[in-house]
Amino acid sequence: MDACQRCGNCVEACPADARHLAGRQIRLQDLLAQIERDLVFFEQSGGGVTLSGGEPLAQPRFTRALLTALRERGIHTAVETCGYAHAEVFTSIAPLVRLLLFDLKVVDNDKHKLYTGVENVPILANLARAASMNIPIRVRIPVVPGINDGAADARQFARCLSELRLLDVDLLPYHRTAEDKYHRLGWNYRLSGTPELRPEELERFAAVLTDAGLRVKTGG
Repeated sequence: MDACQRCGNCVEACPADARHLAGRQIRLQDLLAQIERDLVFFEQSGGGVTLSGGEPLAQPRFTRALLTALRERGIHTAVETCGYAHAEVFTSIAPLVRLLLFDLKVVDNDKHKLYTGVENVPILANLARAASMNIPIRVRIPVVPGINDGAADARQFARCLSELRLLDVDLLPYHRTAEDKYHRLGWNYRLSGTPELRPEELERFAAVLTDAGLRVKTGG
C-alpha cells in the first residue's frame, strides 16, 4: 500500500476487474450539468446540493466556484465541514451556503490534538465566525465511547455552544461500520474494539445539552 501512487493503472491492468477507482477529477461545468439534471427534484422536494467529504474547504477555489454557480441558479446549498481551515478560506466560503453542517469533535484543545493530531483553536475560531454570519448552522457531534462521551465532555459542548448561541445540535452515535473497510484496505483502525454507544448513554449525554437550552436531535 505504501508504494501506491494512486495513478489508477492497476484498475486497467487487473484481469479480474476487481479494482475500481472510488473518485475522479471533474470540471466545474461538467459537475453543474450533472446537478442540473435534478432541478425538478430539487424544486419538488425543497432539497439541493450538500458538499461533504473529505473536507470541502481543502479545495477552496473549486468549492467557492461551485457554490457561487449554484447560488446563481437558485439551488439550495449546504456544506459539511470540520472547520479546520484558514480564516480567509472559511470567511470566503461560509456566506455562500444556505446551511452549514459544522462537525465538532472535542472542545478541549489538548484532547482534540491527542485524538486528531491538530489543535482545535482555528476550528473554534471559525465556529465563532460562523455564528456571527447569520446563516443557519447545525453543529454535529460524533459521540465516541471513551473519547468524548463523558459528562465533562457534554458540559464543555453545552457551555461552548450556549456561549455562541448555536442551539441546533445533531448527535451522531459512534458505529463500527467503517472498521471492516479499513481492514480490507490494509489500514490501521485505531478505534478497533471500541463499543457502540448504548441508547441510555446517549440519552444522558443529550440531557446535558438539552438542560443547557440546546435543541438536540440524534442522527443527522
